[in-house]
Parts: sequence; C-alpha cells; structure tokens
Amino acid sequence: MEDIESSQTSSIKNAEQLLKQGKDSSDLNAALNLYEQALEIYKKHKEKAGIASAYNNIGVTYARLQQQESALNYLENSLALWEEITDKEKEAIALLNIGWVYKTFNQIFQALEFYYKALNIHQEIGNQKELADTLQIIGAAHEKKAIKFYRQAIKVYKEIGDNQALEDIFNNTKIAELEETPVESDDGDKDPIIIIPDPDPK
Repeated sequence: MEDIESSQTSSIKNAEQLLKQGKDSSDLNAALNLYEQALEIYKKHKEKAGIASAYNNIGVTYARLQQQESALNYLENSLALWEEITDKEKEAIALLNIGWVYKTFNQIFQALEFYYKALNIHQEIGNQKELADTLQIIGAAHEKKAIKFYRQAIKVYKEIGDNQALEDIFNNTKIAELEETPVESDDGDKDPIIIIPDPDPK
C-alpha cells in the first residue's frame, strides 16, 4: 500500500512539474503539450484539483492561440470542477479567465457577466486583494464598452449631419479625447491566471 501511495505522490509531483514547465514555456504549442501530459496523469489518479488546474491552463493557452471555442470549453470544464470541490478562490479565477477570453475576442458584455460573478465570490469570501483587482478589471472593461458606444454614436451623428449632437458630445473634454484612444487598450486589465496546484493525493 505504501508503495502505491508513494508512486501516486511521485506521479502527481511530475504532473505539477509539467504544469510549471508549461507556464514557463514561451512556445504556446509546447506549453499546451505539457499541460495535456499533466492532465492525463491527474485523470489517471482522479485528482480533481489537478484536472481542473490543467483544464484552466489548457483553456488559457487555446485563447492565446486564438481558438476561442476550445478555450471556453476547457475553462468551463475547469469552472465546473472547482464548483464541485467547492474551492471558491479557484472558482473565481476560472470565472475571471472566462471573462478574459470573451474580452480578448471583444465580447465585452459576456466578459462583464463573468467578471461580476467573480466579484461576488471575492466579496463573499472577503478576499480584499482579489476584490480590488477584479474591480479594476471591471472598470477597464466598462471603459472599453463606453468608448465603443461613443464612437458609434459619433459616427452616426456625422453620417446624418447632426452637428448639434456632435457639439454636445465634444463639449465634454474627456469625450473629445475618445477618437485618439485605441479601443484595444488594456490599461487596468490583468493577464489570465495559470494555476499550479499543490500535490495532495487522497
């Protein structure tokens, strides 16, 4: 029995090392391969926290490879597992990462939906640092959304020749700067989070 437990512990430590190597790799495809190797090990030992971590990291990597559907699929699987094992902190991370994927593909409303869910969890568990970080992320997303709508309004006003409406918008000096502000700006945003679980075989 001790030999079996020792072998399991060693195997899970190897999986953890694979996740760390994937995180440190600058080659996204190589990182994906390392995460998938770790996933197989965690699945073999039915280590749910490890499986959820690998799903998370694979999802983030697919997003960086511009494969949104695969990214969301893995991140949603990660979220479901964190909910199942009632790890609220990691659940919030999964929600933030899903929001980040939507934001990456300029789907701001969907991103905000998941950001607010993460915010509620941080408020519930009293995690002040992550609460502040999430508020900053939400603020940045709202700013992007506002800039997008103001630009659309300005475009339409110009098309229909409504100079009074244009004058009303540009009377606000901050709004007057919108045309010089790139929508793609990530000011105030945070990178997605890669998870490395502590080996704790049951």
